[in-house]
Amino acid sequence: MAEHTRAVVVGVFLTAALILAWTLSLPILLIFAGILIACVLDAAVRTLGRIAPWPRPLLLTMVSVLILLAAIAAFSLGGLGLWRNLQDLIRLIVGEIGRLYGELQELGLVGDISRSDIENLAARFFPDPGGLFNQASSLFGSTIGIISNVVIIIFLGLFFAIDPKGYRDSVLLLVPSRHRPRISAALGDTGEALRGWMVTQLAMMVLIGSLVFALLWALGVPNAAVLGLLSGALNFIPFLGPIFSAVPVLLTLAAQDTNVLIVGAIGLFLIQNLEGYILTPMLQQRIIKLSPAWSLSIMTVLGTLFGLMGIALATPIYAVGRMLTLKLYVEPRDEKGAATGDPLIIKN
Repeated sequence: MAEHTRAVVVGVFLTAALILAWTLSLPILLIFAGILIACVLDAAVRTLGRIAPWPRPLLLTMVSVLILLAAIAAFSLGGLGLWRNLQDLIRLIVGEIGRLYGELQELGLVGDISRSDIENLAARFFPDPGGLFNQASSLFGSTIGIISNVVIIIFLGLFFAIDPKGYRDSVLLLVPSRHRPRISAALGDTGEALRGWMVTQLAMMVLIGSLVFALLWALGVPNAAVLGLLSGALNFIPFLGPIFSAVPVLLTLAAQDTNVLIVGAIGLFLIQNLEGYILTPMLQQRIIKLSPAWSLSIMTVLGTLFGLMGIALATPIYAVGRMLTLKLYVEPRDEKGAATGDPLIIKN
């Protein structure tokens, strides 16, 4: 009876926890994004600390200032030009979609929808950035919300990175003392995997963006810098990011002659396969291996529930959940099974 009552109580608390997590889903995602920022800062501080063994707050300040100066320099040197190039790129994509549809219509491969209708439809998916502020009054609140969320994520990352051990120990105080060593080890392994995954993704973003830019620049394709930046940024999203980034690149290549389209498509294919099958697996040797099917499934679920933010954070959330499950459930279960001689326990 006591065991049955305990199961009911655990079920009630678990249900309440799930309802609370759903109600606070946005703050939880913001906190998790802040932890990712902290992982990047922590990795940079650790690397710099091997060269200059100075106090951690000083190293973190140096890293933060360098990142801020790099962002300011990038915006001041190319931010406005990047915005104008993005406008030109979107107009080019919309016009190219209409042109391709017109050619298919002449060949009798599509229906009777006019080219202007197709361009108008494409423009809905690729709005002109120059007109995004025409509805500033209605978007003001949401714009402030986005800015405030970004600020919250940045400051959370800074605060977590200042003293990660202190925040971990404060969480352990809530846990019974007999469980603290195992949970502390699990949190340490999770942080290591998350930090390695985040640094690997950033390295791949820079590499893919640079390679795509170099390829398009060598082919004389307009807006090569914008397309390279877009390809690098979208590469943060596993599986779907390269597909999303390839669409505007291929549409822009289609506006050139056939040879440029063929060479560019082959080059883009080689770059994405180099990243997906060679570079990323090599860099992630020390990171927990994630099942592609489960990663894509969780990405689909979180994307449906939380939109773009859920898609972007799906893989690191899966990595954290899998590591904690292994360390806090699977390994204790296997140890218990080995101690009792239970033949049904299968070791990993």
